[in-house]
Amino acid sequence: MDNKIFLSHIKNAVKIVNNYKYRLKTKRNKPGGVLEIPKSLNPIIVGDLHGCKNNLELILKHNGNLNDIKKNKSILIILGDALHNDQTGEMMEMKSSLDTLEYLLEILNTYPDNVIYIRGNHDTFDERLRKSSIAQGLEFHKYLLKNRNEQSVDELEEFFEALPMFIIGDGYVITHAGPVRGGTTKEELINIKDDENKYMQLLWNRIHEFRGNPSLKEYGESDIKKTLEKLNLPPDTHFIVGHNPLWNYGDGSGIWLNALGFKNHHIIYSNFQTLAPYLVFEKKEIKAKFAKMPKEEAYFV
Repeated sequence: MDNKIFLSHIKNAVKIVNNYKYRLKTKRNKPGGVLEIPKSLNPIIVGDLHGCKNNLELILKHNGNLNDIKKNKSILIILGDALHNDQTGEMMEMKSSLDTLEYLLEILNTYPDNVIYIRGNHDTFDERLRKSSIAQGLEFHKYLLKNRNEQSVDELEEFFEALPMFIIGDGYVITHAGPVRGGTTKEELINIKDDENKYMQLLWNRIHEFRGNPSLKEYGESDIKKTLEKLNLPPDTHFIVGHNPLWNYGDGSGIWLNALGFKNHHIIYSNFQTLAPYLVFEKKEIKAKFAKMPKEEAYFV
């Protein structure tokens, strides 16, 4: 994609996300942090891609997903963090991030009402974002300045800032990282930019996997329950997040249903190491799908 088309796609994407037809308005009549997805649209839920464009392409080709998006039967929901290769030894590699971003912008521009991208913690140029001590946001900023131009970088930063944070659908809610500790009301989520602490929690909170007291960046089952209560949603509503790389859950699929035994709490991660996973609902039951076949194991004697 040349610089002119890239810049045009970013500018259009900013307009698209600010004017998502399902996006609720803040008290100042600005684009809010929440989208309400109608029952008529079946969600195709994709976790953190981290530069794995191929997985997104496979998912769209799988089971007629792209055709359903075209026909306005389904809506693609990506849980942020499309950028930044997180494979060991590959975290300085930025070409895959640009490739994935270009593809994401292309499908967003093509199907503006049926592609939703919410903000993840890697959707930033902030130098404080670090993985294995590598400032991936800053490195991607440098890469874009070298391979695109300064105007594109500025527009992309505006795109990041414009992204919504929370989705409410028929029987499910979605955010990137996890609930705010102690829960949040819909009004608070709509106006989430008014509270930097809660905004950052939606980007950074992780599930508390270990015994003992959780840290200030962790959430537990009670936070999920409190969130659903404050949103006046049924307790069996599916709560879906990404962000957690599932290091301690080693089947390699990229999906952890009922994580840690929390009923209807699901984690999805769709990066290079996974089987191109996504979630759908069939007859109101959540189903894990995989667009990539697992490699056959080798056995040695």
